[in-house]
Amino acid sequence: MKVIFSKLLNLKIMKNILIIFVLLPLITLNSNSLFANSAIPFPNEIAELMVTLRAGTVVSVTTNEEIQADEIQVGNSIDFFVRSNVTVNGQVVIASGAIAEGWVKKVMTSCDGRCSKITITVENVQTVDGQRIYLRSIPHTVKIDCCGDSENEAVITIGTNISARVLNDVNINS
Repeated sequence: MKVIFSKLLNLKIMKNILIIFVLLPLITLNSNSLFANSAIPFPNEIAELMVTLRAGTVVSVTTNEEIQADEIQVGNSIDFFVRSNVTVNGQVVIASGAIAEGWVKKVMTSCDGRCSKITITVENVQTVDGQRIYLRSIPHTVKIDCCGDSENEAVITIGTNISARVLNDVNINS
């Protein structure tokens, strides 16, 4: 009886081991096919989505508000819009219409406001993956001279175009 019971137990163990070795590869194949169409990228796919935006890349922006010398102060924040898509290898990294930010660097008025000068710069912009990256721009200056009886003041109008450049290389998930 002991011998028969022992043989049956061995057969059950062998059967379980056989089932595990047969079914395990099938389960693994099915789980891989489940994840193959998944929206979650594998690490090598993430690397393929990353692109490097190089320092010096031009970003063209435009003012979306009027800036008047008698209404602003040095340090005031100014919002700009990106004029056109910035792309790397066909991938959009900074979208047209993205918000860029700048500051008022200098405001000068004299002669009872008959002459004035405004200087602004573009400092950063938002990428498609939500990063804020630093830019450098040549300061944009509008100046009204004191010559004559000018009643005009320095004004930067809506739609004024300014070019800036990316300050550092940046990896962007496009």
